[in-house]
Amino acid sequence: MWHKISFRLLKQELRRGELTIMALAIILSVTAVLSLSIFSDRLQAGLTERSSEFLAADRVLSSRRDIPQEWLEQAGQMNLKTAWKVVFNSMAFAGDNMTLVDVKAVSDGYPLRGELEIADQPFGQGYVADGLPAEGEAWVASQLFQALQLDIGDDIEVGNSSFKVTKVVTYEPDVGFSVFTDSPNVLIRHSQLEETGLIQPGSRVRFNVLMAGESDAIDAYEDWLLPRLNDDTHSWRSIEDGNSPLSRSLNRAERFMMLASLLGVVLAATAVAVAAQRYCQRNYDVVAIFKTLGASRKKIRRIFMLHLLLLTAVSVAIGMALGWALQYLVIEWVAQKLGATLPQAGWQPYVLAGATGVISAVMFTLYPLFRLVSIPPLRVLHRQLTAGNAVRWLQWVLSGGTIYALLVIYSQQWWLSTALFAGGAVAAVLLLGLGRLFISASRKAGMQAGSSWRLAMAGLQRRAAANSVQMLSFSTAIMLLLLVIVLRNDLLEDWKSQLPADAPNYFAINIAEDKVDDMQTMFERENIPSTDLYPIVPGRLTHINGEKLLDEVTKEDRDDDEAEGREGIGRELSLTWRDILPPNNELTAGEWWGESAESQVSVELNVSERLDINVGDELRFNLGGEEFTVPVTSLRKADWNTLQPNFYMIFNTSTLEDFPATYITSFRLGEDRKDELYQLFKPFPQTSLIDLDAMINQIREVIGQVSLAIVFVLVLVIIAGALVLVAQVQASMEERQKELVILRTLGAPGKLLSRSITYEFLVLGAISGLIATLAMEVSLFILQNQVFNMTPVIHWKLWLLGPLFGAVVVAVLGRLSCHRLIQRNTAQLIRKLA
Repeated sequence: MWHKISFRLLKQELRRGELTIMALAIILSVTAVLSLSIFSDRLQAGLTERSSEFLAADRVLSSRRDIPQEWLEQAGQMNLKTAWKVVFNSMAFAGDNMTLVDVKAVSDGYPLRGELEIADQPFGQGYVADGLPAEGEAWVASQLFQALQLDIGDDIEVGNSSFKVTKVVTYEPDVGFSVFTDSPNVLIRHSQLEETGLIQPGSRVRFNVLMAGESDAIDAYEDWLLPRLNDDTHSWRSIEDGNSPLSRSLNRAERFMMLASLLGVVLAATAVAVAAQRYCQRNYDVVAIFKTLGASRKKIRRIFMLHLLLLTAVSVAIGMALGWALQYLVIEWVAQKLGATLPQAGWQPYVLAGATGVISAVMFTLYPLFRLVSIPPLRVLHRQLTAGNAVRWLQWVLSGGTIYALLVIYSQQWWLSTALFAGGAVAAVLLLGLGRLFISASRKAGMQAGSSWRLAMAGLQRRAAANSVQMLSFSTAIMLLLLVIVLRNDLLEDWKSQLPADAPNYFAINIAEDKVDDMQTMFERENIPSTDLYPIVPGRLTHINGEKLLDEVTKEDRDDDEAEGREGIGRELSLTWRDILPPNNELTAGEWWGESAESQVSVELNVSERLDINVGDELRFNLGGEEFTVPVTSLRKADWNTLQPNFYMIFNTSTLEDFPATYITSFRLGEDRKDELYQLFKPFPQTSLIDLDAMINQIREVIGQVSLAIVFVLVLVIIAGALVLVAQVQASMEERQKELVILRTLGAPGKLLSRSITYEFLVLGAISGLIATLAMEVSLFILQNQVFNMTPVIHWKLWLLGPLFGAVVVAVLGRLSCHRLIQRNTAQLIRKLA
């Protein structure tokens, strides 16, 4: 009959409400894990799919040589869509004018992701293209109309072929993020590429095959393809590769959602542990009665194990339903915001959520259940008897092992889980020590219980051990909540700072030296905000401290005497000179030269680390056949996220001022003035304009989508943290009830008891908030440095808001939880304990 007893006990406990916290904790853990997993998977897939527009595909197979037909046939067999894109530099001619262009030959289907936009006039309003240029036609960038003095309908010559210019390309999804090295594009059909005669053995050309399809098919093809690739010839790219602003934003968002989700799992598991401990303690008397009636330990263990498994099954089922409903509602809302349908999630989130609920419920109740079944029968006569603590270490092993297992299962990254677990363990020990220290400080005040404050201090001291553990939970929950909130705000602010509302949306390059003053005058006359005009001289870094640098060639193309050597930049650099440190640059080593006449160079920090360049090193450059050596006098950190000119190498004026140069600048022009561009820059025929509006708008859109995801994750983590706080407050109710009986019997008035409980939780929350703020700052410093590549800052406001938040939240929860106890008279409290 033990199973019937277990079932009846479960129904009785559910009616009494004793299992509310534990059931809610399991439900929340399952709900949080399922909704976060499905939401994260679907949103991440949606963001990646949307962001794939920047590649015009899901993946790009790129090669310096023609790509084997076998690879394309295999892609077709795996139901992947493919399209050709061949890109190379060439000269374009129109009448007596000529300029260097990027020829892009594409096949039907291009682009596989995103949309190609064209206009009927240079810098005109773009619209989505219906197909590709017809045979014998070319679509060209707006800049070419200036450089070649073109009109719609004119012909341009590329290689052996002549093409009629019929449209203006305003937006190409795969135009990329490099604004300094790309030439204006000429878009033609792939079928006419051979007629140009430009692809010859040894030609510098990049063959690209764009691919798109279901993620499973992409992954399967990737597994088949990667072993066949030659790293020197081929590359296989996705949007998350590289160092573009978009890839950095996506990677940061993915790390944040992973971190926040892990913290949510830990908080929900902690709530289960606290609730399980309290539940088993409340059943000590039941077990004692069972034993006096002759029940064996084995039968009692079965009764409660079945009882808890039934509770777990019901809670997991409810959590699954709530988790699915919650993510469905949020996904629908997000999909409306994005104007797109997000991909469906797989089966993994459901298995993960169910496993989390079962593991949390079972593993965190093993030790309390062990103590429960070891309760002696004499407790029926002596209520103070409890189970011994001989195997107390088992609780820490089971709890710690369970949390670590959940971290590994959820993140699928053992190193991240180990780092979080180890850091959390060290933090827990430190927080526990700080909590005992603060509580011990209240001992003197607690010796004189005559007021509400002193009674509260006495209560803190009297329950020092329990309060220390309670404070640890409070501090951990508050710390994790503050950490997620602050990290979320810092991420959003960092993204916003990358693309402020007044960020430049055009670059002007190849500005002739004799036109610099005229262009500055034009900007001032037309009230167009612009950055400084920077001179540019192309040059190549050839030696560091006399050691020759290798060019960017494949290993098979290198001579034997170049097989070993120091890696270099591998291409020409845009070199500039300047007397004043540029905006958005910060010196990290050495000194700026001011107006010194000696030859000097300042090197950007990332390049110095990559090439192992230090202050005092000697660099040799080749500028059009003229070589010179210059010392490194400073290193500086440039903010590459700003849409302003930045340079790897900056010289003082006297070093480069005699070299012929062109100039570059960036400026902002409102959407309403876009049609003025052609006339404004008509006096500057050599100048090329690069339109960044489309790129900026897509990056802002993706960042906005990521922000929605972060808000959702944040809400679930806050709910999990709140449940931990409630569970911890509920855990001390029985002991507080005993104290109230004694104090009421001794004549303590209700107002005194009410205020003392409020003050006790107020102090407990304030101390927890202070400790949490300290731990949050340390954790945030490490995360921003090591995980998110952000500049750490101290959040001084939180040193006031953290303790205040902790005090208010814990005091409110504690006061609400104790409200019924305070309202009862002495007789009712005694009957409640009986």
